[in-house]
Amino acid sequence: MIASTLSLALLPLLIAMTGLFFVISEYVAEFQRLQPTSPLHDQFISAVIQITFLLALSGVIITILVWRMADHFLKPILQIRRGAEIVSRINLDHRIEINTGDELEDLALEFNLMAGNLGKAYNVLEERVTEATRTVQEERNRLATVLRTMVDGVIVANEAVETILMNPRARVILGLGYTSGIGTPLARIFPGDRLNFHIKRVRQRWEQRRESVEEVIFPLQDGKLLRGSLSVIPGPETELSGFLLVFRDLNSSGDEERTFEETLREMPQLLRGPLAASRSLVETLRRHREMPAEKQIAFLTAVDEEMNRLNIRVTAIDEAATAARGSRWPSIVSDARNLIREALLLVPGVPIAFEDDETPIPPVLVEPFSWVASLCCVLEWLMRSSTERHTLNIELQIEDGTVVTTFQIKGSFNGDPAELESRMISPVGEQPVALGDAVRRNRGELWTRTTEDGMEVRLALMQASAASEGGQADRLLDGEPEFYDFDLFLPRPVVERVDQLQADLADLEYVVFDTETTGMRLSDGDKVVSISAVRIRRGRIQNADIFHTLVNPGRPIPAESIVFHHIEDHMVVDAPTISQVYPQFVEFVGDSVLVAHNAAFDKKCLELAAAESGLPLVNNPILDTLLLSFGIHEGTEGHSLDAIAERMGVVIEGRHTSLGDARATAQVFLGLISLLPGRGVHTLAEAKAFCDRHLLLRWQSSRF
Repeated sequence: MIASTLSLALLPLLIAMTGLFFVISEYVAEFQRLQPTSPLHDQFISAVIQITFLLALSGVIITILVWRMADHFLKPILQIRRGAEIVSRINLDHRIEINTGDELEDLALEFNLMAGNLGKAYNVLEERVTEATRTVQEERNRLATVLRTMVDGVIVANEAVETILMNPRARVILGLGYTSGIGTPLARIFPGDRLNFHIKRVRQRWEQRRESVEEVIFPLQDGKLLRGSLSVIPGPETELSGFLLVFRDLNSSGDEERTFEETLREMPQLLRGPLAASRSLVETLRRHREMPAEKQIAFLTAVDEEMNRLNIRVTAIDEAATAARGSRWPSIVSDARNLIREALLLVPGVPIAFEDDETPIPPVLVEPFSWVASLCCVLEWLMRSSTERHTLNIELQIEDGTVVTTFQIKGSFNGDPAELESRMISPVGEQPVALGDAVRRNRGELWTRTTEDGMEVRLALMQASAASEGGQADRLLDGEPEFYDFDLFLPRPVVERVDQLQADLADLEYVVFDTETTGMRLSDGDKVVSISAVRIRRGRIQNADIFHTLVNPGRPIPAESIVFHHIEDHMVVDAPTISQVYPQFVEFVGDSVLVAHNAAFDKKCLELAAAESGLPLVNNPILDTLLLSFGIHEGTEGHSLDAIAERMGVVIEGRHTSLGDARATAQVFLGLISLLPGRGVHTLAEAKAFCDRHLLLRWQSSRF
């Protein structure tokens, strides 16, 4: 290609020289015609011819030299090009052989060296890929074994809510047989309206950076009642990539439970025999009058009392058996305000006046979807039965252990209150249920009252305990699946307490903890209201291995503190005291290394807890992410948890809650210790010295 280009470049030169020859020839001919022949003229003509010949000869020689030079330089270049093409596309072991003795030969040698290094790197990479593939296959087999043997059904769906994984137990519970169900929309498997209701709630929590786990109840057409949890599966860039649904059949009980229920159901019949025999005995005694009257009366009275007691017990057992076979919905701790707001969103165009003064309302026990559907049913009935378009007043009240929702509409009203309970609720994919039954299944009550100026409907729900709500808000739900870390199959490094300081940081187990208090003045009487901890093992945060509890501080919680951690007095009424919590925390920590952000404050909390419990202070080594950040990012402004998290790309879910801050601190800590080896810090002793050194520097710099 290049030789052809050079030839084309020389072609104009030859054409120009040829053209010059013909021009000179014409000029000479014209000169001969105009001038007579003379010796000087002949000499001029001869010189011109010689010059023209020399120019033509020079052009030919130059062309030949250029061609040879192009062949000398371009041939090895083309050889390098072909060799590079083979190396890059076909064979990394190919080598270029050039013996020109110049820079082109050096270039070929350097290229061969680069190809050799690239081949070695490729072989190492191929070995790593093979090892990673083998590891992934092992983890896949382990995960398959776990899923196959789980007693709960597990379904994984993509963002479009289509099934991409289903374990055998899920197929058995759903009655799918050997059908995989892969690719099937979940709305075809579970009740559509109910599923969309829970999917919407989980998405909203995810967008709000809250704990994206939702307890769910699914009644199926075949009579099965499923209970489980629906959670978000995060993607690599913290986007929503899918959903995880874990569930079990509440109607399927174990052998012991079945035996108990069968015995419970048979017990009334078994006890009726002794009752009949007792009554027969009484009749026999009445027929034998020879017994002294006083004794006979006393005997009959005693027997009659025993029969009455026995009858009461039979009735209680019969009621218990009926309740066991009953159809009440499993209850979930929920926020009554949010339930009303969700119902209002589903019935648009209703003119309302929601008297919501943000007065603390305790959580309620209810199945959310059916209760929201019940509220929608009441709203629609009130609006259709009202002859005038008056504003609907809604208010929440606390009455005798219940939370009452009151709907009140003024003006003329054509609806029949007696028909309200029989109105049908018909969600897609479920059997229709009357409003009254839906309310009773939620352990609720429904009243209607016609007033002088309108209609009033009241719905009551049982309150949930404050302590259960506190635990429910942040803890992992019972039965929630853990994202398994199969590195735990590897032997766990055994580090004795005496050898901890010399152990490598990667081999240690950590407990990252955080506290929330009534205020910042611990020495002046402020107390702990919440304490949480998460465990780090093999460089991974163990999401299921957590410690979390509310704590009753024994004193009112100031309003300025509630603004931060949102823990109110009614939430800690039934919570344990710090003297009860501290021994459990110490047991959870064990021999692990403690980690906290601004550890001096949290350690002071532990000191006060130990003193109040009458137990020794936990003396485990402790690392402070504040000091680690100050040492690693010295000269950078901002070492608060928020600043470090933003710098390291950590999203804090549940800021100013002890569990949310503990999880964020754990992620920050893992990022910080990954930078320590680059600063010559490898062991726990070196990490502690690193923190102590920068603590001293920070104290000294604060003096100026």
